[in-house]
Amino acid sequence: MYARVIQFPLKAESISEAVDYFRDSVGPALKNLEGFKNSRMLTNSETNRGLMVTLWESEAHRQAAETSGFLQDVLKHMGSYFDGKPTVDYYEVSVQV
Repeated sequence: MYARVIQFPLKAESISEAVDYFRDSVGPALKNLEGFKNSRMLTNSETNRGLMVTLWESEAHRQAAETSGFLQDVLKHMGSYFDGKPTVDYYEVSVQV
């Protein structure tokens, strides 16, 4: 299994809107992508930082979600909630309990 982790600074006044958008739009859309396994959005209102974590069956499935423009569209729409540029990192899931 493979993971994509996006870290981003949030505008304090936009945290609840960002959470609503992820829950109501991004989450349901992810469920329609082949190879998608799970997602989480984490926020810290003390530091105004957030994480979006998605899990994929394979590296190819994760890459397909990016080459299709899906990830770029999400980041573009969520850009109004960000207070800086997000960073994207990739991992292989070594342990899952």
